[in-house]
Amino acid sequence: MLKKKKLLYLSQCFPLPLDGGGRIKTFNTLKTLSSKFDIFAVFVSERKATQKQLAEFKRLGIKVKIFKTKLMAESIKEDYLKLAWNYLQLRPHFVYQYRYKPSFSWIKNKIKDWQPNIIHVDHINSAQFLPKKNWLKRNCEKTPVLILENHNLDHVLFFTRFIETKKLIRKAYLLLEGSLNLLYGEINYRRFNHIFSISESETTYLNKKCKSVLVQPLVYPLKQVKTSQKKNYDILFIGYLEWPPNEVAVRWFIEKILPLVNQKMPEIKFHVIGNKNPRLEDLKANKNVIFYGHQKNIDHYLAKSKVFVLPFQTGAGVRLKSLTALQNGIPIVSTKLGIDGLKLTDKQHYLLAETENEFVRQVIKLLKNKILRNKISLAQKKYFSENHTIKNNKIFLKEYLKCTKSKP
Repeated sequence: MLKKKKLLYLSQCFPLPLDGGGRIKTFNTLKTLSSKFDIFAVFVSERKATQKQLAEFKRLGIKVKIFKTKLMAESIKEDYLKLAWNYLQLRPHFVYQYRYKPSFSWIKNKIKDWQPNIIHVDHINSAQFLPKKNWLKRNCEKTPVLILENHNLDHVLFFTRFIETKKLIRKAYLLLEGSLNLLYGEINYRRFNHIFSISESETTYLNKKCKSVLVQPLVYPLKQVKTSQKKNYDILFIGYLEWPPNEVAVRWFIEKILPLVNQKMPEIKFHVIGNKNPRLEDLKANKNVIFYGHQKNIDHYLAKSKVFVLPFQTGAGVRLKSLTALQNGIPIVSTKLGIDGLKLTDKQHYLLAETENEFVRQVIKLLKNKILRNKISLAQKKYFSENHTIKNNKIFLKEYLKCTKSKP
């Protein structure tokens, strides 16, 4: 029996529970690679793992080390001096907030002792944990293959928010943060032998930084929910509400779009599932909005919702919440940004809306037209089954084995 190659996996995101798109993607990658590699996963995370979660990794044969840090939850307003100090070192806050000094020396010692064949970095933020090339040459018997699993172009996230925001101080912060993330990416993308991107548009950008860039097939490994004929929920949004693009999207929909929908259909309600965000508390005064907070099981909502909205104006990368709707056949109204990276056709798989009035018109059209909802629902499920089921993990694994020169 051939000995598995050793893979050191570095991430700033402990993926369990699977309550966000990035976490679903990270865990799916680990689960897929565990069939062919001996994996040691290192997480710098704000989460403390439960025994049940650790048992899940043990079942997959994955060894785990978690460094718990509070930095991720800190606001920049809590320590402006720290922010300024990091900016003077050209280190963006979006990188610093995942920085945990004890992990650096531990990772170096692990590399020395364990001698991994591959170092897999999950999220570009985690490239800060990767030792320099010269250090790896000095301390490894054979220099490991360096792989990046990219989740977003982070500078795009900040630049789109810069365009959307009107407050001058916030604009200055977003411009500086975006510029530093751009510089950080320019330096770090070039360090990798291979990069797995999330979309064709991202690949086009990354090809200028790395010779080997491949699109990682997006897989949504959760089970499809049995659809109910009785639809109790009019309009649904699901997302991690403290993630700025989600926060902006929800506020825009509630303040600008929903009132216009309610002028024509007063009974229509907007249902929001996701962790509490203090900055959205003021929106709860609207009697047509219901915030449910974090829900362990969302099957009930997926089965009984008429319309799923993706009103994104800021951000970057594929939103796995769009795959939630596609898998379960909930007709989508979205901006172009909301379905970026997916090969969807307007009027077939979703309805496109870029402005407030377009959003109102498309949402009302779906709410009033059950035949159209059913037609789009069937097309969505067909698209999902052809493009995003777990069978696509085989495509990713085949490419990964080729990149790392590993035996199938």
